[in-house]
Amino acid sequence: MKRISSWHRALEEQLRQGQTREFAWGSFDCALFACDCVWAQTGEDPAVDFRGKYSAQDSAEAFGSISAIAEKIAAQFGLPEIAPGHAGRGDVVLIDNRTAQGALAVIDFTGSYAVCPGSQGLIRVRRHRWLRAWRI
Repeated sequence: MKRISSWHRALEEQLRQGQTREFAWGSFDCALFACDCVWAQTGEDPAVDFRGKYSAQDSAEAFGSISAIAEKIAAQFGLPEIAPGHAGRGDVVLIDNRTAQGALAVIDFTGSYAVCPGSQGLIRVRRHRWLRAWRI
């Protein structure tokens, strides 16, 4: 995958749209949000295998753990895993969100936070809670 020339604007729009959306399985959850951000930056949809195929947590879990999903997408689309400390704007990170599986998030334009869907829009997560990262 390679970023398109206007990836900054496209990612900025994804982040703007996510600010007021509420978490919803199958439409605005961590996996789809991360994939939407990758899609905006590259023009390729990494969620093609599961988009539109679940609407609840139990049906989402049929696709595997969030970490396994990230690994599969990274392998399929050639996204290299990098040290979380080397991740930058627009990269995808697996975060400790204080759940058993964690969550996928995307690094915002400050480079200091990763953002992912929460109950009332995007939540910001500091670097010390980034567990794994993939370069876009």
